[in-house]
Amino acid sequence: MHRRQEMTKNKMKSFVASISVGLACVFATSLAQAETPLEGAWIVSSWESLSGNSIADPQPGIFVFTGTNYSIMYVNTAEPRPEYDDDAGQTDAETLASYASLTANSGGYEIDGNTFTTYAYVAKDNNYMSGFPENDTVYEFERDGENLTITSKTFPQPFTVMLERVEGKDGPWETEDGE
Repeated sequence: MHRRQEMTKNKMKSFVASISVGLACVFATSLAQAETPLEGAWIVSSWESLSGNSIADPQPGIFVFTGTNYSIMYVNTAEPRPEYDDDAGQTDAETLASYASLTANSGGYEIDGNTFTTYAYVAKDNNYMSGFPENDTVYEFERDGENLTITSKTFPQPFTVMLERVEGKDGPWETEDGE
């Protein structure tokens, strides 16, 4: 009978050890998948250059962050992008004006405290993209609930952009009648 108790005791130890390892794996996986403070889809709510110029009612822009990747696209002017006559097609000047007013890049990012660094894998600007992976750009950020403030640290003309989280919400791209 002593041998049977010892076998039962060993099985119990194995069972407890298996459960402990399983729980540790689940806990480690949940930590690895924890959302970063930047994660989500964010629309531009205002811009401010560090030279004092600000745009309180900016043109459209969206910043999307996953756990390790980002994609940014925004109109970089205070005025709407120029439209052209559909029948005549775009002139070279209209194409250039439309192209110049759009910023777009995507890649990876890393967070360190309240600073994050982006590495553009693809970008509208060929020179910016061609430096991958040494084309890092550094930003500081502050998140306050559904609002995110990002300040550039490495651009020649530093700026601050204020963003509003739209993840899981109806987007601003819907018209008032819902279409």
